[in-house]
Amino acid sequence: MDSLFEELFAVDSNAALNFFVNNLRDSAGNEAPKEDETLYVASILAHYAQTSRADTVSIPSMANLSEVFDSFILHTNGLSDAEILEIGGSQILLFAGFFRDQMARRHNVKWYDQMGQSMYERASQQTHNAKKRELLDRMSESFPFWTHLCCDVSRQCRDNRLILRVN
Repeated sequence: MDSLFEELFAVDSNAALNFFVNNLRDSAGNEAPKEDETLYVASILAHYAQTSRADTVSIPSMANLSEVFDSFILHTNGLSDAEILEIGGSQILLFAGFFRDQMARRHNVKWYDQMGQSMYERASQQTHNAKKRELLDRMSESFPFWTHLCCDVSRQCRDNRLILRVN
């Protein structure tokens, strides 16, 4: 196989994580977010970049914010499971962040920023691990920052796409 294609197809979880960590750091510039938050957000993006929507082992990404609304907001009054709340928040981060430009055509992404903040806040209140509680609480506070930074990374990916030329 051509070495160019080997490089493109040989993306493992570490490569995906490093890709998002580096791009988030580059996009943040002088704002310098906390390292654990950067790693957390990068892990979310890397996870969903490598998880099929047909995955039956874990909760796959939804198709869009409408599915997120139906699955995590509409029918979950009183939801108190920290893991489910965190997954809901991560789904919102993916769509209202990385896919913000596309989702803004059909959804009020600022409202979803508030929903993501709320999910992370509630998840932090429900988790028993103190370190995780602190991280989720900070994610709640900085959620709009992260959605905008993920959007910047997405734009950079689109603007700097790899173009294959066939002679």
